[in-house]
Amino acid sequence: MKYIVTIVLSLCTSPLLADTADDLSNFVGYTIVGSFTVTGWQDRNGKKGDSFEGCEYDRIIILDDSKTLRCATYSYSYSYRPRAVVLTNGTSFKMIVGSDTYDMRR
Repeated sequence: MKYIVTIVLSLCTSPLLADTADDLSNFVGYTIVGSFTVTGWQDRNGKKGDSFEGCEYDRIIILDDSKTLRCATYSYSYSYRPRAVVLTNGTSFKMIVGSDTYDMRR
């Protein structure tokens, strides 16, 4: 039992969890809508892709082949079919892919 308490205390005081708490504080008031796979994207000019290449303003991100969100920010990253967690506070959306957060809208 003493070892379990020591492990828990060391985890609770680790810098990793402190960073997580700081990161999560940005989402107070948000609710997790769901966890999805990013299956593609489409830009306003009709250009499409089947990977995730970050956000460009107004780029449509396709989730699980049927749901979509529109980027409201710009940030480049690349990943093939990554998991995305979508959050909302009732008026705006956030999408988290890896360690990056994107402002989104419907």
